Amino acid sequence: MSGDRCDVAVVGGGLGGLATAALLARGSAGDGLDVRVLERASEFGGRAGTRDQGGFLFNEGAHALYRGGAAARVLQGLGVGWSGRRPGAAGLAVLGGRAHALPSGLGALLTTGLAGWSGKLQGARVLARARRGALDTAALAEVSWDDWARRHVPDDVMRATLEAFVRVATYANAPSLVSAGATLEQLRLAQASGVDYLDGGWKTLVNATASVGRAAGAQLQTRARVQCATPAAGGGWVVTLAEGEPLRCRALVLALGPAAARSIVACGALEAWSRAVIPARVACLDVALARLPDARTTFALGIDQPLYLSVHSHTARLAPEGAALVCTMKYLDPAAPPAPARDTADLEAFLDLLQPGWREVLVARRLLPSMIATNAVVTARGAGTAGRPGPRVPGAPGVFVVGDWIGGEGMLLDACLASAERAAREVRQELALARVA
Repeated sequence: MSGDRCDVAVVGGGLGGLATAALLARGSAGDGLDVRVLERASEFGGRAGTRDQGGFLFNEGAHALYRGGAAARVLQGLGVGWSGRRPGAAGLAVLGGRAHALPSGLGALLTTGLAGWSGKLQGARVLARARRGALDTAALAEVSWDDWARRHVPDDVMRATLEAFVRVATYANAPSLVSAGATLEQLRLAQASGVDYLDGGWKTLVNATASVGRAAGAQLQTRARVQCATPAAGGGWVVTLAEGEPLRCRALVLALGPAAARSIVACGALEAWSRAVIPARVACLDVALARLPDARTTFALGIDQPLYLSVHSHTARLAPEGAALVCTMKYLDPAAPPAPARDTADLEAFLDLLQPGWREVLVARRLLPSMIATNAVVTARGAGTAGRPGPRVPGAPGVFVVGDWIGGEGMLLDACLASAERAAREVRQELALARVA
């Protein structure tokens, strides 16, 4: 490959872009493509990055890898492994400032003081049917979670408890918007296979995926800020960089959020897609502690407040021996105005309740007051996952998009890597057809 040409340019060096590049460069039977990854930051990873601060490994907020999801499938197909464990199901549910057993399983459902018997039976019925895959989730794609839950879980407390599970599974605090079908499918996946917290943080996945791409011949470049991409005479695209010569490619993959993708390629479809999405945001406060004040409390969910606490270092190697890394989140209402001071105070109060004395053993803290957890809430109005766009971009031949807002499979990283897999397949098909023509 010459310095100013390649088969495929991938803009964005997060896990989606790196996986796409690895799939395209590796190929099969020696038919790998010349691929260039262009990442504007100084490191690869994006929201899958991990920062080491004195032996405490801070991810970009709380992350968990679904064992049975598309991301695990794609990573395993690339030969990317990981070390980690499934966190325990036991935890606390906080309602009105009081902690109860979290009804995450049948035993806890029967014993928790959170709800009465009627509510417990309603919750057990929903969780059991979701786990068995006994619900027609496709038929519920255009029904909101709120509408569905009010019909099937009339008990207010149990419905609020299930909504807390929904927030964890989707990262969205939007019950009137999110698709019931997509949400129930996500709950099924969570119950059926569970999740892993990763030893060493999510940067381990980033480094391993980048290594696969490099070994296959992909060129991975950081500090490569793309300004725009325009159609080239005779086909393909010309990618203009802030520094250096333009890069000509036969196909272009935008492994970016919708607004960033729209800013690079002027296209009606990307413009419409970026206007349609509703991002899910969270306020994150992660704290590194010299020790855990209350070793019994490692997981909790707010029932009447959209709050989350998990001691990720209890499950994965993320902190020095004897120390603790505690992740807290507040799932933000997309319709509410920003209130970072109030959100931070709510997270600190949650820590005060569940880990009293944490301030006395605080080593470091990291606040992300309004982080995008996923670029697009999977809405009922948008027909669930089946209504998501891409990866091919109409009106822009040879342009594809990859991300957690793309394609008909999964949510979060599962959607991102499923779209990477599909985009790589479609890019290869398009370039093969172009050769024949």
